Amino acid sequence: MLKKILAALAVVVLCVGPAAVLVGVGVLMNPAANASCGPGSSLTVGPIPDELEVTTRDGETFTLNKKQLTHAATIITVGGQTDGVDARGATIALMAALTESTLRQLANTGTYPESGNYPNDGNGSDHDSLGLFQMRPQAGWGTVAELMDTTYQARAFYGGPSGPNYPSPRGMLDVPGWETMDMGEVAQAVEVSAFPERYQNYQPVAEAILDALTVPAPSSTGGGTGSVPETTRIMFPLPEGTWMKTSDWGYRSDPFTGETTYHAGTDYAAADGTPIYAAADGRVVWAELNGGYGGLIIIEHTVQGEAVRSVYAHMWERGIHVQEGQTVTAGTHIGDVGSSGRSTGANLHFEIRPGSTGTESIDADQWLADHGATEPDGTSTPGPGCAPDGAGADAAEFTGDGGKLVDDPTGTGGQVTARTAHMVVQTRNAFPGTGWACYSPRPGTRSDYPLGRACDVTVGNQIGHYPSAEQVDYGWRLTDWLETNAETLGISYLIWQGQIWSTARADEGWQPYDGGGMHDPGNVTGGYFDHIHISVKEG
Repeated sequence: MLKKILAALAVVVLCVGPAAVLVGVGVLMNPAANASCGPGSSLTVGPIPDELEVTTRDGETFTLNKKQLTHAATIITVGGQTDGVDARGATIALMAALTESTLRQLANTGTYPESGNYPNDGNGSDHDSLGLFQMRPQAGWGTVAELMDTTYQARAFYGGPSGPNYPSPRGMLDVPGWETMDMGEVAQAVEVSAFPERYQNYQPVAEAILDALTVPAPSSTGGGTGSVPETTRIMFPLPEGTWMKTSDWGYRSDPFTGETTYHAGTDYAAADGTPIYAAADGRVVWAELNGGYGGLIIIEHTVQGEAVRSVYAHMWERGIHVQEGQTVTAGTHIGDVGSSGRSTGANLHFEIRPGSTGTESIDADQWLADHGATEPDGTSTPGPGCAPDGAGADAAEFTGDGGKLVDDPTGTGGQVTARTAHMVVQTRNAFPGTGWACYSPRPGTRSDYPLGRACDVTVGNQIGHYPSAEQVDYGWRLTDWLETNAETLGISYLIWQGQIWSTARADEGWQPYDGGGMHDPGNVTGGYFDHIHISVKEG
């Protein structure tokens, strides 16, 4: 019945419509309609400190940083959401992760080169082991993609009937008598290490972490729904350095009609396929397509005793990675950025809605800042509207054969020169939230695209649509940076906003662009008003 109601609402109004949309999402977010009882938890994670000094049983003292403590918080939270796991069980899991990786999510590019493409804290080299618990794909623990997800690793370690690998390889809950065994022996029973005595050494460290990160469990008579995991840990929903804010919450000019309409969330432009993370621990109450929202995920949370819902929109159907009823932790990879529904380009539309049915959204950007949201790597997020960029950083010098053809890093399926690929990586790192396409066959034309020496870049807008004033400014900052680093990156010329700049005539500055005999300079695309053109020198 709920889905039929939503389907009807989707016909009436698209996602940016004011009143009707609030009702539609309100229905989705009604705790009474979506309530489900999950395992109780006394493992409630509080604010994560920037660092924590700890001492092993052997007397070694060292300091854990916020990133390591964030991974510890994930392990604790997953324990609290897993039936049968108590503080003792969470301590055992922490002991194992401390011993195996020092609480670092390790890739292993020597055995699995693709593991380096996932968020990681460095590169390990122990056989084919991956991640916090150094689990091995060849031993059946999971795929590379699964094991590069910290939440999956924690679930796999705990195991049990709800674990991803039940009954084999076995997790902690699958070890007979684990509740009364020595904690180090339990960790060894799961990890099967060649050095079983190592785990006990980290027991004092694990206990110190548990004490520092957890807070007393909320009363069952307090605020919230009582069925949703409590957390005070908030994370930004996109990876650091990948996004640019393109539209604020509140009234705005509708990008399709030009009319003034209410925008219920904040839009963050990012490349298609960029991972989207859960903003807090919670339970998924919606995870499928829904009209103008396109691919839609809604997660119910309890934050500081209050019910809160986070909304993530515009994913492609294939980019939704969670299911209704699934429990997630802050930082869980729940989906990928897309452009489905009523969208002008790849972006995450993100909403925060406190309370219950019909509650209006609030400024999500401000909510993240007010709650001290961290990036998925544990660092603090910038303030509202301050997407990071690296405009002050110099580009790295290219070394090697610049003319060698390599796979296009922008995903066209073609090839570009190694120098072009280097330029793409450097510029993307400096300017997150940009969209890229380089190689193109362009038959019958004289062009740098089929030679692998040209790229087109959008700044949060869609090709064919004029960018906003904020996006145009971002584009000029990008081209200024390319000018500054032109020699280092091998830039030949740039075109943006109906003007052209070339290295050969740099002293003349930007000049009017006449279309080069191929394009209509008065057109939004032909005049490069909707994207930046970059050509790289030969060789």
